[in-house]
Amino acid sequence: MAKKPKVPIKRNSSSMRRNLLLIPALAFVIKLAIIARIQGFDWFTAGNGNMVNGLTTLLDKNYAPSHVWYGADAENYLRSVRGLFSDGFFSPEGNLLYWPAGYPILIWLVGFISHGAMLSMVAILQSFLYFIACAFFVAELRQSRLVNFSFPVALALSLNPTLALNTIAIGYELPTASLVMISISSLMRFFRRNQESLMSIDLLAASMSMALASFMQPRLLVFAVALFLLWGLARFPIKIATGLIIFSLGIVLTAPTIMIFRNVKAMGFVAISTNLGTTMNIGAGSESTGGYTNKATGVECPEVKGNPAQIDSARVKCVLKWYLNNPSQTARLFWNKTLYFWSPWYGPIANGTMARNPWRVNHPLNEVIKTQSGANLVYGNTGKLLSWLWVLATLAFLALGFRFLWSAGGIERLWGSAAFSMVVINWLSSIATIGDHRFRIPTMTLSLLLQTIGFCALFVNKRKRLVGPSVDIPWTGLHWKRKSETDNLQP
Repeated sequence: MAKKPKVPIKRNSSSMRRNLLLIPALAFVIKLAIIARIQGFDWFTAGNGNMVNGLTTLLDKNYAPSHVWYGADAENYLRSVRGLFSDGFFSPEGNLLYWPAGYPILIWLVGFISHGAMLSMVAILQSFLYFIACAFFVAELRQSRLVNFSFPVALALSLNPTLALNTIAIGYELPTASLVMISISSLMRFFRRNQESLMSIDLLAASMSMALASFMQPRLLVFAVALFLLWGLARFPIKIATGLIIFSLGIVLTAPTIMIFRNVKAMGFVAISTNLGTTMNIGAGSESTGGYTNKATGVECPEVKGNPAQIDSARVKCVLKWYLNNPSQTARLFWNKTLYFWSPWYGPIANGTMARNPWRVNHPLNEVIKTQSGANLVYGNTGKLLSWLWVLATLAFLALGFRFLWSAGGIERLWGSAAFSMVVINWLSSIATIGDHRFRIPTMTLSLLLQTIGFCALFVNKRKRLVGPSVDIPWTGLHWKRKSETDNLQP
């Protein structure tokens, strides 16, 4: 009798995927339990059930709300929300102009549904969004040749204390990190399914995710440009790729358009926000360290008359001119900002606005530094050595992860390049403004992904690193094609 052919084992069985998705699901359930146990001030009841009065009580008396933690700029966001409840979408509240208004507007919309549970609902929704992002990405990772890396990546993304706990804090950082990961996952599925229509659900999901992320933090528009440029050129001929980029960025650009429209109606001039010049000036000047200090630093700029947007624009030009005229000091500041950007949350080289990071607040070293010997250990030479080793290891594993994905080729090279590009862009935006380790959180999921792959690749058997056939990337957009060769592609 002829031997029956061996049936290949399906590595992507539905049961295996379900078991893997239990990791982010378990992390979400744990966060729900944490949210329920956070004790604080019931601002809604104290305000006699009135949104504006409740927020006023919370802000003026500096109470902490129940079932949620404060992020770095929580009070400023809530003052913006108070203005929205008081005066509506076109509120003249100054914080809605100085900081981007997108995140407060989203909190305000949540308030219409949840009423007194507004802030706790924000924490729940942010945690759920991160669960969806982790589950989506891990599911797509299992469909790639990196199936043997999916379990450690799921653990790293779901249980990393900074990422996991910050979803419970008032701040834009983790929601944007989640949306960036959803966007990349959507494009991974778009490519894996070999879709050709620009009107596909996956491309729409990627575009809308980046639009919502840019609504909360406008500088993420640069992320969107890099992301859709890479995937468009990889998938389509130049003409269709151009259409994809225009179509996707057209959706993304609705976010700043809404904020500009709001500010024109409320303030009478065109602006998304007016804090760029101030932030850049903190990180510039001969007396600056590149990060936050307890003394005033910056560049002496000539006084400019005009509206806040014009003043901010003039300050940006002034700082850029100082950088060009002082190359040696610019190099020193850029180095410092790089170190601060990658610095740990704790220790002698840490610099930034992560003091309210829930992991930082509950860090084991908090007990150690209560004694003089412990403080000397953490902030002395031993602490400096460990901090430097932490930074160097972080960058080394990130580079190893990117190198491994690049050498893998195929679709793994594509999304590895997308992740690495966005991490680099985020770092460059920090050295252009101010060194702050909080600024790396919007791409921390991507850097942690690369670091996990880089670390695990050192221990995974070479034959098990890549499983299955490669999905070749044609990079069609980098080659001009005759019209007859593109007729079958749907715009």
